[in-house]
Amino acid sequence: MRIPHAFAPLLLLLAGCATPGAPLQASAPEHVPAPALEPAELAPPAPDFASVARNARAQADLSVALAAALASVDHAVATGAESVGGYWSLPYEPLDAATILDPERTPTGSLSLGTIRQGRLLQPATLDAEGPFHSIIERHRSRNTHFGTHEIIDALLRAAEEVAREHGGAPLRVGNIAFKEGGPIPWSSSHQAGRDADLAFYALDEQGRSVPTPDLITFEDDGRARGYPLQFDVARNWALTRALLTDPEIRVQWLFVSEALKQQMLAHAVSIGEPDELIERAASVLHQPTDAPPHDDHLHVRIGCPLNDRLEGCQDWGPRWPWYEWNDQRVLARALALRPALDHTDPELRARALDFLQQLRPPLAGELVLYHSLNDPLPELRARALELLQELPPRTQAAARAIAQHLHSAELPSEERQSLYRTLAAASTPAAFTVARERLFNPELPLEERLWAAQSLRHDLSPELVLPILDQLPSAPPRLRAALASLLYRITARVDDLDWQLASETQRTQALTRWQHWWSSHHELPREQWLQEALHTLQPDVTWGDLHRIDTLIATLPTLHPAVAMNLSHIISSWTGRWAPRDFQTPAHAHRYWSRWWSRNRERMLNPDAPQAWN
Repeated sequence: MRIPHAFAPLLLLLAGCATPGAPLQASAPEHVPAPALEPAELAPPAPDFASVARNARAQADLSVALAAALASVDHAVATGAESVGGYWSLPYEPLDAATILDPERTPTGSLSLGTIRQGRLLQPATLDAEGPFHSIIERHRSRNTHFGTHEIIDALLRAAEEVAREHGGAPLRVGNIAFKEGGPIPWSSSHQAGRDADLAFYALDEQGRSVPTPDLITFEDDGRARGYPLQFDVARNWALTRALLTDPEIRVQWLFVSEALKQQMLAHAVSIGEPDELIERAASVLHQPTDAPPHDDHLHVRIGCPLNDRLEGCQDWGPRWPWYEWNDQRVLARALALRPALDHTDPELRARALDFLQQLRPPLAGELVLYHSLNDPLPELRARALELLQELPPRTQAAARAIAQHLHSAELPSEERQSLYRTLAAASTPAAFTVARERLFNPELPLEERLWAAQSLRHDLSPELVLPILDQLPSAPPRLRAALASLLYRITARVDDLDWQLASETQRTQALTRWQHWWSSHHELPREQWLQEALHTLQPDVTWGDLHRIDTLIATLPTLHPAVAMNLSHIISSWTGRWAPRDFQTPAHAHRYWSRWWSRNRERMLNPDAPQAWN
């Protein structure tokens, strides 16, 4: 079944933008705010999947009703709306698709592309080795890392001047920024896109005079320099922090610094009566990194993507602080301007549009690909679209239903069908899980497709899945039994010793009885309590949240069943506050990840008030 292009605006309407039966407008009234771009809020209520599993006819009726509803709304969209952008009250996009995709187009000014760890820099600004209020550290000058975006270079010069005019004294000393064309530098894992800068701390000598720091020198937690008769200059370093945080031309994502020096600056800010809002911002942005040395020898500045750069493919890496505008709607307006190119008769232009979407990574990128490119007449562009759907998965409820419509089509090739299940897994939203569950528990579908549906639910840890899985286990074919058992293990964080694919009927009946008994005593308990029981089974004497037992838990990882290892990784992540992948390829990979991170952060986590020693 072909999904019409008119479904592009329909997608946004189904995602919560329109009232059923109401006529659509080409442009929204000025008083109508643009809908929030929060797909997590668009999840439908979960159906009763146990009933679905027992009644395939209800599935068929639901499909017919849904198709009729979609066709009805699609007709309203096709006859009543000309522009999604107009309905959403999006900002004006001055460039058309042909201009955006023109390979000869050269943006003005510097251009930061990609992320700070996988990025590049075009037409950079240059920081002079010496200036009235700054100087590049001597040993850094030969590195040729004095390039950056115009925004960060200008911000450093403004901040250095502001500190000098307020306090006088030594100039700001600057270390690495980026190579002329960006890319990796040997001295850091970031600094690739011209939006990072290393700044030496301002320092005082033994007489209390401001003096230039000779290099990036380490300051102990009490502010004394290691190996130099110098003291951390808290007043000037705070003035530098304030100048950066209050600069209206940049958005500071992070100021990496050791926790002890951060506390000195915040205490100074309080003592001189700085505004509470500024202190709160500084408390968030000043941060000792958890996956790198503590930054007790320099202040690492990282700014967000300037708007013009973001519109070309610059990617923000890090928090999106609520006091800044992150230009999502402006980026979406540019993405929507690509629709004529995605539908163009020229396949080269359609390919360039997909490439630019991948570079831009706008809100609703997956939805644009889904509604405009998945039906491309060229197999290679359909394959490209399917790749992008997994990289930039659509996360709205309407997109999940559109994928369901594709999956209902008997004409959909097997490879494309499997790719759409991978897209559902990549999205991992309640709406995507709903579609996958409906497919998994539909006995009329081919076995291979139900197995793909099971795989797409590997990140669905909802307890409500347990009962329909138990209902399906007795009658499921051997391979599907094994897939269902795997989901059951992941959700419950407990495993049995049964090979569900090869076990005899007697063995399966006995195991199922044990599972049903467990479910009868646990179905009203929160899932966290299931995890606590699983942890107690592994380590009976571990107290929940005890960081001193992290070493033991990490050492256990490679010996565990993959489902238990996944849940243990989630436990470690919740205790430490450290982000980790939802899953790892093997328990050994989880062990390697956590061992590396814990070895760097163990002392800090277990003894937060102790001085930190780093290589």
